[in-house]
Amino acid sequence: MARTAAVRWAAWTAGVLIVALLAAWTWWRESDSAARWRFEGAMETYCGGVLAHEKGPLFEGLWPRTELMSDLDLGPDAYSCLLGEARTEVTVALLRAEDYQDRDLERLLPPFSGSLLPVPLTGGWRGAADGDSVRVLVSCRGDEDLVSVTVGSYLSQTASEAKEARQEQESGWLDSDLYWARFAAATAVKASAHWGCKAEEGKALRALPAVTGPEPIADADGTCGGLPFDRDERLDTVEETAAGGSALYEICEVGASHYFNETYVFSARFGPYASRKRGHDTTQAEAGADGGTMWASARCPDDADRALFTGSVPPEAATVWLPGEKGKETFGLPAFREFAERSAQRHGCTDLRLPTAG
Repeated sequence: MARTAAVRWAAWTAGVLIVALLAAWTWWRESDSAARWRFEGAMETYCGGVLAHEKGPLFEGLWPRTELMSDLDLGPDAYSCLLGEARTEVTVALLRAEDYQDRDLERLLPPFSGSLLPVPLTGGWRGAADGDSVRVLVSCRGDEDLVSVTVGSYLSQTASEAKEARQEQESGWLDSDLYWARFAAATAVKASAHWGCKAEEGKALRALPAVTGPEPIADADGTCGGLPFDRDERLDTVEETAAGGSALYEICEVGASHYFNETYVFSARFGPYASRKRGHDTTQAEAGADGGTMWASARCPDDADRALFTGSVPPEAATVWLPGEKGKETFGLPAFREFAERSAQRHGCTDLRLPTAG
């Protein structure tokens, strides 16, 4: 009898343990609290442990069930990883002034390739958003070291779906654009502290500058503002980015829609985005012009590289006129000089080198 009772007791105990273990396993797999613990543990080392996954004043935090994929070490103090089902690409790097010009910047700072012209970030952040990527660059106080964060390919929609969704928004931006901009800013702060970089952080991002499409030259008030449009009566449209001293990349396009399809394009790149290692210009000279291509440069605060300004003139601008009209191209060089001067002034740059006026 005693033996039977003992067997029954052992069976009951084993059953209770099995149920308890099953409940614990289910809790560990399914509960939000357990998911958060697992996620926080993984994030201590994932992507170098520098991603801002926590909830804070700058960012609402990553979802604890976010997928973590493809954790890559890109060299000294540089990491790349993929987040979520959309496989959002995140690249974080400390760019030391003494050696970043010799690194593979094309991998650490991917070129702008979004569906929108890049706009500067607000809130005191130095950065840009172009509809497919968000970038933040912070300077380390006391030297020219930089911390760079790039978040790209975060859209879950196709290009056409995203375009339609943007058109329905007054500002032209989607919720995901601002979400990842806030993540990038918070990550820049966390990574700076991780690497001992004393960086000034901006305010929490609440909005991005409104996206604008082609507009009449009379409405130019951004990066195309103040250009000498009266030098060529054919000119009628501009497409520009918002003007601000925190931009990493500025662009202005000027068109003559009734005469030719290509546009004048003027651009400005700053910090490591201006590096000649990235192949943006074809000469080592600090300023010059070659046919329809122009370039200039300037020395800007906290940047090891000189800012790079480039301009291009559409070939048809010198040849396509209405019947009975003819002339010569007169807008390109004066406009490029004005564009570079205004951009350099906004960014506090000095020692501006410009191609000689013709």
